[in-house]
Amino acid sequence: MKQGYELKIEQSQKLTLTPALLQAINVLQLNTMQLDQYVQEQLLSNPMLERDESAPPEEPKAIDWAEYAKSVAYEPMQQDEDPADDTRETAGRSGMTLADFLSTQLQTSGLRSDILPVCLYVACCLEDDGYLRISLEEIAEQTGADVNTVRQALLHVQGMDPAGVGARNLTECLSLQLIRSGLDTPLAMVLVKEHLEDIAANRIGALAKTLGVKPVDIQDTCDIIRTLDPKPGQRFSKETEAQYIVPDVFIELRDGQLAVSVSESASPRLIISPYYRHLLEDPQADAQLKDFLADRLNSAAWLIRSIQQRSQTILGVTGAIAKMQEAFLKNKGPLVPMTLAQIAQMAGVHESTVSRCTSGKFVQTPRGVFELKDLFRGGLSSGGGEVSTESVKQQIRAYIEGEDGKHPLSDQAIAERLQEEKGVDISRRTVAKYREGLGIPSSSGRKRFE
Repeated sequence: MKQGYELKIEQSQKLTLTPALLQAINVLQLNTMQLDQYVQEQLLSNPMLERDESAPPEEPKAIDWAEYAKSVAYEPMQQDEDPADDTRETAGRSGMTLADFLSTQLQTSGLRSDILPVCLYVACCLEDDGYLRISLEEIAEQTGADVNTVRQALLHVQGMDPAGVGARNLTECLSLQLIRSGLDTPLAMVLVKEHLEDIAANRIGALAKTLGVKPVDIQDTCDIIRTLDPKPGQRFSKETEAQYIVPDVFIELRDGQLAVSVSESASPRLIISPYYRHLLEDPQADAQLKDFLADRLNSAAWLIRSIQQRSQTILGVTGAIAKMQEAFLKNKGPLVPMTLAQIAQMAGVHESTVSRCTSGKFVQTPRGVFELKDLFRGGLSSGGGEVSTESVKQQIRAYIEGEDGKHPLSDQAIAERLQEEKGVDISRRTVAKYREGLGIPSSSGRKRFE
């Protein structure tokens, strides 16, 4: 065997990710809000970049005042509505914290001046979900109050809205809500205190035997317990605040045809600074400064080109999606099965580009706002070709909603009905996966008693 070193010439192709290419990929992945922040950072760090102030401002859209009046029309409160519920919802939307909401109630409740500060301290100790997870002894040590006073303060806090707040565990939380609503029957209290796991598993028959009551009574009481809020403070949490969506692209219906356009904010207009360009071309300018500006000029030019390319790519990909999902967007049919490969071929780009282009970006359509990737649906084979997984999920939901509660359909029975009635080839395990995705319990969890 010949061993040693030798020189060989080979020709090969490989993709080199230059800084400019990496920037283009990064810009494509950003949604409108992220792009705006990124551009702002670039404007601060690159003197060669400026916003194009000559671009005409967008014309404000005319307001349909008749439609607006309908949307804010007064509706009388129903007899069974609780004004306190509306107050709590308003407080949650306004950004008021749970501690703020409780403090307001406590300070207007007429409590003695000696216990009010302890109540306010307890309110501030609650976690985002409304639970108290530090001991009364710890609060007593921190406030200088005795444990009995802290216990009385906690009772006052637990008497505030929302019901169940200030509980130290799930059982106490649900019990407080049952007592507040007058539904604290002996059966309900026993179920909450001793059989929460059985309720979650819908073991109605076993509970009926254990407690010696009719299954229907267990079932009705469990239905009541399931309406209670296990995290009464959650609505005040910052994590649940409304997240505003800025569409990256629009699909509009014009004269019966779908038209695609990219949001102006999703394609910020940038130009090379005339001042610094002139300075770069000035033969009297400092050489070191000119080297710096030349480097910044290349970076600015690549960013402008990347943003333009981003807009064209989003436009092309969204146009292909609109063509594939035309019936759905015109409200004439369901979503059809559609893959990244199909859209990539139609738009003339790579699948990875379609993935970057659709992930995290939103489209305003005649049927509402969607994340672009949500318009993709896998398919299942049927006698007539392919059906979307979304339509299969909706059919599963329809079967379950129409079932006999005493004899709920098993996943196998649903799979067989889909095969016989719709010609959909689907396994029991796939039915179970789709059912769980819809938040629907198994047949044993849906069983009803009379």
